[in-house]
Amino acid sequence: MTESAVPIPKYRWSAVLPAQANILEIRRTTEIMVEPDGLAMLLDHDRIDPAADEGWPEERLLLGECVLLDGDRAVGFGRLIWDAHTDDLPRVIDLAFAPGFRAPFFVDTLEQELIAEYATEAEGGEVVRGHDGRLIDITRAAMTEGRHMSAYGQRRPRA
Repeated sequence: MTESAVPIPKYRWSAVLPAQANILEIRRTTEIMVEPDGLAMLLDHDRIDPAADEGWPEERLLLGECVLLDGDRAVGFGRLIWDAHTDDLPRVIDLAFAPGFRAPFFVDTLEQELIAEYATEAEGGEVVRGHDGRLIDITRAAMTEGRHMSAYGQRRPRA
């Protein structure tokens, strides 16, 4: 190198690149054997609507439950339930997200996955109450999921 040449700075790639980034994934709780780290903390402290903790009536049916994982850590959670004894619609409850994961994208995606899980049977009808109270018509999802499952012999075809 000559004296007039400008030295090229050396970069430490560890300083430029982020630490190992995990791929986020949504899993149905029936697919995992061990409770993910942080799930209890999410439900205790990070619910979207903390006032909605209404207990669990004996007649309540759990029709879908999913967790958003960042590696082994739970960063999102939700349930789809139906209180059939009250003539209410199936509804999304207990949505909880860790700080940094409350963006509408994560909320909507988790809600859609809960609805897709429910749509395989759609026991309580083809309208679901979203986490924010809006009514969601899932007729198309119920038909798609139902056809998919019946092709594998796991669901009776609709009449």
